[in-house]
Amino acid sequence: MKKRILIVGGTSGLGLELARIYSQDGHTVCVTGRSAPELANIQYEALSITSDNATLQTDLDQLVSSFDRVNTLVYAAGFLQRGTIDTLSDAALQQMTNVGLLAPMLLVQRLKNRLDTPLKVMLITSSSQYTPRELEPAYCAVKAGLGMLGASLVRDSKIGKVLVAAPSGINTNFWSGETESAMTNDADKMLSAAWVAEQVVELSSGSFKYKYAKILRNPPRTEIQEVLDNQLNTLL
Repeated sequence: MKKRILIVGGTSGLGLELARIYSQDGHTVCVTGRSAPELANIQYEALSITSDNATLQTDLDQLVSSFDRVNTLVYAAGFLQRGTIDTLSDAALQQMTNVGLLAPMLLVQRLKNRLDTPLKVMLITSSSQYTPRELEPAYCAVKAGLGMLGASLVRDSKIGKVLVAAPSGINTNFWSGETESAMTNDADKMLSAAWVAEQVVELSSGSFKYKYAKILRNPPRTEIQEVLDNQLNTLL
């Protein structure tokens, strides 16, 4: 069955590669971001998630009205500001929280209310979901929270399949200017966005209610951490 897929953070990197795959497979795809991607047959809706909560709510209302009847939400947006907790500004903390946690919660809330069928949810976290880092306290917290959001949504009978995928460093523009990151010093060892997208699509296929997987590097591989069937019985 062909689906209507909304990819938040879909104008570059992993999100764009997912949009490319789903579009080529004949699905109707809408991507959001700050600039339109050069990709045919894709609907684009501008969305810039800042530290302003009121604007975020209004923008998300406009988004779900502009691209309705969404079957699948793919949340691939990310925002990182590095520093110990005392050096991060209030605005940076608020924006990381909005991008990483509040926006996906508001979107699931809105999309679920507009559907007669269960909503499929795919949440892209990162290795920061399970790896504490001194200079990423807020980023690690929201990624861990995003993972727990997925694990909790699966208990909702009106939510369909939930995939939580946690990739390690992907070679994208996300890391531009991140001179403190060890990953910027060995970009050749980072994961290809196209390869990660293929892993995410494969992970999302088949019959399950919930799946949590790490997508690792050195060597590139996928490790499924947990799978729940439709009766919420643990299979792994």
